[in-house]
Amino acid sequence: MRVAAAPGWLVVLSVSACAHPSSSERPGATGCSAPGTLCWDFEEGRLPEGWTPFRDEFSGQLLVDDTRARGGRYALHASQLVGGREGEQGGPKKTVRFELPKDFGPVLWGRVHVYVTPARPASHAGLFNARYPRPGSQDTAFEALDWYEVATYQEKYMAIWHPPEPPGFPEWVQVSDTPLVLGRWACVEWLFDGANGDAPQAAEPRVWLDGVELQWPRRFVFADPPTQTPPMREKARDFTVLEAGVFLYQGLSTPTDWWLDDLAVGPRRVGCE
Repeated sequence: MRVAAAPGWLVVLSVSACAHPSSSERPGATGCSAPGTLCWDFEEGRLPEGWTPFRDEFSGQLLVDDTRARGGRYALHASQLVGGREGEQGGPKKTVRFELPKDFGPVLWGRVHVYVTPARPASHAGLFNARYPRPGSQDTAFEALDWYEVATYQEKYMAIWHPPEPPGFPEWVQVSDTPLVLGRWACVEWLFDGANGDAPQAAEPRVWLDGVELQWPRRFVFADPPTQTPPMREKARDFTVLEAGVFLYQGLSTPTDWWLDDLAVGPRRVGCE
C-alpha cells in the first residue's frame, strides 16, 4: 500500500517435489518434512543458490548474521533500516528473491518467525510476498505478476492482494487490530489461496499470529486516483516467485532492526514448530 552491501546467503532444510493441495481449509501442521515444502533456517550463515539480492534502497543492510536467532546461531537480519520521510512515498527496502520450482501450484502456505526492535513503524512495511502469472498469460516477468503480501501498517499487521507492480494497485487491503509484536520472537503464518475452489476470484489472504488467526476490522481499496471499486482478485495457476526481507513504501525515521528466522513455504500448512 502506497499511502501515508549485498545480503549474505540462506540454507535449505527440505526441498522435494511439490504436491497440489485440494483444499484451502486450515489442516494440521505438516512441518518441513511434507512433500513440496521449502524451509530455510539460515544456519550456514549465507544464502543458498536460488535466493538473489533484489531491493536495496536507503540506509541499512540485509545479511545473514549471528546477532540474534530464534534457534541455532544465524538469522536473516534487516539491520538499522532508516530513511525517507514518514507519510511520504519512498522508504528503506532490503529484500531477496527466490524462484519457486515449476508447477508449485496455486496455493501457498507460509511461516516465518520475526523479531522487531525498537519501535513499530507507522509506514507500510512488507515482510513477505508471493507472485503468480495472470490468468491466460505466459509472462513471468516480476513486474507482470499478481501478488499476495504480508506486512504491517500503522503499527498493526496487514495483508494485501495486488495486481502487477508497477503500479501494484488498485489493491485489496486488510488491516488487523493486532499490534506488531516487539521485543520477542513471533510466529507469523499465512495462506495465499489463488485457486479458491469454484469461487470466481482468488481468496483473500489469511494470516495467523502465534497460532491465532488475525481479524480484519479495516478492509478497503487503495488506488491512485482513489476508487471504491474492489479489484478482481485474479486466480492463480502456479505461484512462481517469493520475496522476503523488509520493504517500506514510506519513510522510516527511527533506525529499526528486523530478524527473520525459520522461513518456510509449502502447498500445505507448515505450522510454527
